[in-house]
Amino acid sequence: MKICLNKKFRITLVAFIVFLLLCSNNSAQNDTYGNLPGEFSSFKKNQDEASSDVNKNGKNYWLPAVEIFGLNITVWSYSKFISKEGFADISWATMENNLKTGFVWDNDRFLMNQFFHPFHGSNYFNAARSNGLSFWESIPYTISGSLMWEYFMEREPPSFNDLINTSISGITLGEISNRVSNLIIDESTSGFERFLREFSSSLINPMQGFNRMISGKMWRSGNSNERSEFTFVFSTGVHNVFLDRDFDNRKTYATLRGNLIYGNQFDVDAHKKPFDYFSLHAEYSIAEGDDIVGILASGVLFDGKFKLFKSSRNIFGLYKEIDILLNDVYQLTATSVTGQIINTIDFSDKTKMENYLGLSAIIMGGTNSKYSNYEGKDYNFGPGASAKIGIRIIAANSLEIYSNYKRYWLHTVSGAKGEEFVGLLITGISKSVYDKASLGLEFLLYERYGEYEKYPDYISSNTALRLYVKYSI
Repeated sequence: MKICLNKKFRITLVAFIVFLLLCSNNSAQNDTYGNLPGEFSSFKKNQDEASSDVNKNGKNYWLPAVEIFGLNITVWSYSKFISKEGFADISWATMENNLKTGFVWDNDRFLMNQFFHPFHGSNYFNAARSNGLSFWESIPYTISGSLMWEYFMEREPPSFNDLINTSISGITLGEISNRVSNLIIDESTSGFERFLREFSSSLINPMQGFNRMISGKMWRSGNSNERSEFTFVFSTGVHNVFLDRDFDNRKTYATLRGNLIYGNQFDVDAHKKPFDYFSLHAEYSIAEGDDIVGILASGVLFDGKFKLFKSSRNIFGLYKEIDILLNDVYQLTATSVTGQIINTIDFSDKTKMENYLGLSAIIMGGTNSKYSNYEGKDYNFGPGASAKIGIRIIAANSLEIYSNYKRYWLHTVSGAKGEEFVGLLITGISKSVYDKASLGLEFLLYERYGEYEKYPDYISSNTALRLYVKYSI
């Protein structure tokens, strides 16, 4: 399972970087971006209101329902007849039993529940979005697709955590992949460039690619779609992890990171629909025998301005967020709804300070535990909460100093019963060295504390130093 995830991530990340570079000459703004979801984008006035929805011409309410039904049948058929999975051995009796039993907490492994279920849900969501339906109109299709699978496509009883991860996390990943794929599509192009754009867009958003293919839009000649304002920052460097904060017990990784800012977080008047502003951080670090994968995403649902100080700009907002952090030492996921206050103070034309404070309700989260195997699972999961705080100072438009801390609390409902506390601190400095290129240094602290009903409490922490070069598009 892990090998499969890493291969998918490599392909997606490479395509993501290459094809955002291809469309980087459209409405891009220079920006530097931190490392936790909900971070700030650089303030920019008079953002043009643009649409990047290539599916805005007409709605079809029936076709996505047919496609979701067909998608479930296809996945089930593969599991039943090709991979011969036991869960796919269904009958009328198993369906009746599932309806009588109702929802339970399942024992699926971490990657299946926390990554592949949200990915599957994003395809339900985008079956509707790619047929012209709005964000809110697409949500019932996502939930219905998940319910169909849980009740009728498995012989196991329906699962609470599967329904939440497939539906709630799937909506977040679905809307982001929908908008990113729309940034790439350009119907005014032709030849090899057109093929590359359609291919990479379909890789990011398979259901949209399928619908563009069956409708003929994939090869029709048209106009260049208006793209929303975005910024992409690519960075690479060396990542050294010190296990148990021991300098002699360290591992060195080569790291690749991509930060996408879609829209302008401070231009709240332009946020007419959910996810008109979102941030996406993707990270992949490579070492012999171990990889680190990180995906942090945050999209605005509602936001507005408020007054705090005469010399500052302030916004508040409600955001939908998903965090996925995976390596051999720790695994953490959280899908949440976050209330956040962001404050910006201009000290001069070239110097400013940005601060944020956020509180989150974690709808479902999970983390690995040394005791979960005793309960027949490879991780603990449940609802919880998180809080984050951050500061960022930009001086002379070239020097950036930042610090972000996020603390998670998860109440285990399945696994080794107890409370899980996880903290992530990132402190860094970067300096512009040439045009849009910067050199940076970061210190990271990952700490966790587990308090259990039947097992001894557990404490661990790891530190890391990261040296990187980044380029803003």
